[in-house]
Parts: sequence; C-alpha cells; structure tokens
Amino acid sequence: MHAVIVGAGMGGLFAALALRESKQFERVDVYEQTRTPSTAGAGLNIAPNGARLCNWLGVDLDGGDPKGPVGALDGGRAAILEATCQVLPDGTRSRRPIDHDTAAHDGAGFHHMHRLDLLMCLHKRVGELGPDAGVECPIRVHMGKRLETLEQDASSVTARFTDGSSARGDVVVGADGLNSKVLRLLWPNTPPKRWTQVVVYRGLAPRAAIASLRKADGSPLDYNPIDSYTMDVIKNDYAFAMTYWVRGGELLNIALMYYEPNAAEFEREDWGDWFAIDHAEMQRMMSRAFGDDPRKHDVLALAGAMQSPTKWGLYDRDAFEHWQDGRVCLLGDAAHPMLPTMGQGASQSFEDGAALSSCFKLHGTDVYSALLHYERVRHYRATRFQVASKFLFKHLEPPDSPERRMLLKALNERDFPIFDHEQRAGDDDSWIYAFDARKVGDKLPPKKLGPWDFRARSAALDARKEIATNLWKPAVPLSGDRKVSRAELARHATFEDCWIVIRNKVYDFTEWKDHHPGGPFVARMYAGKDATAEFGDFHSKLAEKHMAHFCVGELSGE
Repeated sequence: MHAVIVGAGMGGLFAALALRESKQFERVDVYEQTRTPSTAGAGLNIAPNGARLCNWLGVDLDGGDPKGPVGALDGGRAAILEATCQVLPDGTRSRRPIDHDTAAHDGAGFHHMHRLDLLMCLHKRVGELGPDAGVECPIRVHMGKRLETLEQDASSVTARFTDGSSARGDVVVGADGLNSKVLRLLWPNTPPKRWTQVVVYRGLAPRAAIASLRKADGSPLDYNPIDSYTMDVIKNDYAFAMTYWVRGGELLNIALMYYEPNAAEFEREDWGDWFAIDHAEMQRMMSRAFGDDPRKHDVLALAGAMQSPTKWGLYDRDAFEHWQDGRVCLLGDAAHPMLPTMGQGASQSFEDGAALSSCFKLHGTDVYSALLHYERVRHYRATRFQVASKFLFKHLEPPDSPERRMLLKALNERDFPIFDHEQRAGDDDSWIYAFDARKVGDKLPPKKLGPWDFRARSAALDARKEIATNLWKPAVPLSGDRKVSRAELARHATFEDCWIVIRNKVYDFTEWKDHHPGGPFVARMYAGKDATAEFGDFHSKLAEKHMAHFCVGELSGE
C-alpha cells in the first residue's frame, strides 16, 4: 500500500515513521506546504507517553541534526528538568519534583525542547529511512506542496496540489495542524477555530543573557532561573509568565500570557496565528498586566532578554465527532487541537501515529476497518485531553468553585502540578504517562462520546448528580421574556459583565460564572458570543433546564 501524509510537522513526520513500522506499506510520502521547516514557536514538552514512542521509532531526542535542512537553525538536544517551581506573590517558592520514572518505570522522562529541535530530530530519523537509504518502504518528504483538493473512490484517494502535481494513495492522513486543509475539504461545515482571547509572547534567550539579567534599576532579579533546571511560573489573575530550559540548557524558553479581548488582529480571518513583535509593546503590556506586583520587575527583565519575540493568539476548537471519512483520517492538531495547559500537544499527536500504525498491523489492507479502529481507540483519549486542557486553563482564572473541585476530583483530570501547585485532585497519573498507545486491542471498541461519557464511571456519575441537584441559583431568577438586540449584547461582553448566547437565547453569566462547574474562564472565552456548540457538546438536559434561571431573553438578530 501507499500512504500519503499531508503536513510535515511533528505529527506528520512521526506518522510517517509509525506507518512504515507497521510493515503494511510499500511507500510513505509526506507533503508539506512550506519550502523549509517553519522556525515558528519556541519550547514544548514531550511527556513520557510521547518520549517512549520516540524511543520506539529511533527518534533521538538528545541528538538531532546539527545542520538541519537549508535555512533551519541548529537542531537537537532536550533539557531534562528537575522540578516545577511557582514563584508566589510574597516572594516564597513552591517547588515540586518531576517524577521522571512515572508509573511505567521505564525512565522515558520529560523532555523539554525547542520546537524546531524536535522537528530536526524527526527530520533526521526520516532522512535515515529515505529513498537513498536502500530500505524497504522508504519515506519521501516533498516540500512546497500546498493541498488543493481531495478525491477518493472505492480503491484509492488522490491529493491534488496547487502546483498541478498530485499523489494517489491507499490512504491519506491529514496532519496539517489547526488550520487543516484536509479538515475543511472533508468537513466543510466544521465551526471555525475559536480565539480564547489570550495572547502569548514567546521567545528564547541564551544562557549568557540570562546570567547577566538585571532589573531596570540595575539590581539583581529576585529569582533568576540561571541556577535551576526547573519550570518556573509567575502568575496572577490577569497574566502568566513561564520559563524553562531547552537545547540542553543553552536556551531559556520564555512565555508571557495575558488576557487581551481587544487584540482585534486575532479575530480577523486575514491574520495568521502569530507575528513578530517588538520589545517595547511586550513590556508595556506585561507592565500593565502585573501592575504593582513586585514580581513584575523580574518578568520585564525576562521579556527584554527575548531574542526575536513573537506574539501568538491561543486558539481552540470544539471536539469533533468524526476523524475519518472513507480512506482519509485526521491526526494531531487537525483532529484535536488543545490548549497548552496539559503539556500534551506533541505527545498526543505521537500517540495518534502509534495507534494508527497498530491498527494497520491489525487490519492489514482493510483501510476502512483500520481507520475506524483508529478513530475509536483515539477519539475518547485525545478528546479527554482536549477538553481537560480547557478545564485546566488556569493561567488567568480565579480559584475553583466548590462545584468544579468536586467534578475535577471525580474525573481525576487535574494531573499537572504546575497549575495547582500545593495540592491536586487524584495522585495517580499513570493514565497519562504510563499509557502505551500501541496497544489498541484486537477488537473494534465501542464508540465513546468523549470525556463526558459517564457510562460505567460511577464516581463521575454520582458527582454529576450531586452537582446538578445542588447547583447555585440566584435569589430572583430572570424572566427571560424579552428581546435582546445585538447592540445590547455587545454591552455585556466582559468578564465582569458577561452575557452569553446559547441556542439564540441570551443568558446572564455574570454571577453564575463563579459557581460554574466548568470554571469561570469560559466567561472570558464566550462573553458576548455564541456558545451553542460548546454547551451542546458537554451539557445535559438538566443543565439546560438550570440555565433558565439566568435567561435574559431571546436574541432578536437586530
């Protein structure tokens, strides 16, 4: 068989290696729209569940190609961190060691890398299995190939590109990211990506620059990460700063996040997800975000040390019901884009590739059965992380409500200690880090609806019942009997004054947000906007009935 993969990012290259490993393909071709690997992005985490899969395929996370493709930066080498460290407002620090052994006891560990370094490690391994290597099932990577159309019939699927070329294969894998062309072609009615109204400044700083950092007044930083291999966090209710080392400790990855609902550039279709930014704007915004917080001066010094900083908008999507159609399937961010809070973006794309490989090992040339099996085994787990990343989006969120704490405890979804440093619900994270995505079973599993499928999960079901029975209600419910214009809706589009539209009805979320089991951050995501898709995906009829207490009226459309 012949596999065609659209997208030569992390997920696409890994999928190429994994499909070759299945020994069901004679050839694997990867098509990428850019002419050279993108240098966009900065640091990322590869958790043990992803790192062990890299080991399986011979991807050396501590090696990499020192030259890389033409135009790329040096590649290679991870940084292995010792702990997470939260710098608190009073100047004290909360430190939690990172368990590199994890429940699997295989030493897979946590690898913190420059995104491009990881890409180069993957390119190096793919290159070792290229057409000149004399191996069975060579992998070919074709750059500068922008997908235009997909056509499939009973026996094959054909990808056509804007340069007039085409590729015909037995299966097409859409690994082309958040803005997936494969997704738009096969599922044209999919809702667009959604901007979270959170902006991120990202950049890297060399070790020498960090060692010499000073505050604006010339004094040393209160906490300089130069002497510690930790993931450091400074946060308040408006902004969030995170640093950790990559490239073996040579570069410090710096991410500065803040809530900016008026960043109109990320609402426009003609803008991308990121662009270059100057230090002056970045420091001005972070100074405003941290106000009179004494930690501000450390944050501003770190911002000033960034080389070539970029400004990103954080986006997400609703969970999809299907990832496969005939001979085509989605993988990685094309299937389940997620916010960075769980540090699982790269690892989940690797799990996708590993599971896809195992499904083809199991079903051989039966493409339809292999892709359906892949969707069934991956959809529930990956969507669980996708939704949990929203639950855990605590960069800019007030403390949890009692209802949310109860739900999180029952679901055991809060896994990553950095965002709730002193205590967390559930101590067993083996479901995350000890998981082996290659084990797909020998029978097609039943379809699960996603993370809110409570069947056979008694603790979660009981928690939901208790929460639903005791949901907070206003002393005087709203009448919900009037018309609401779009102009009036727009006047209630802030976190402090939040109206939300669900199925054309307008709800006042202002007081309810602090009791909402899903957390108050949704008020920032949906204030003044339509949340029908998200509500419908993850709420019961009982929840919809409860919302009647907060109904202002019906949206008039004017």
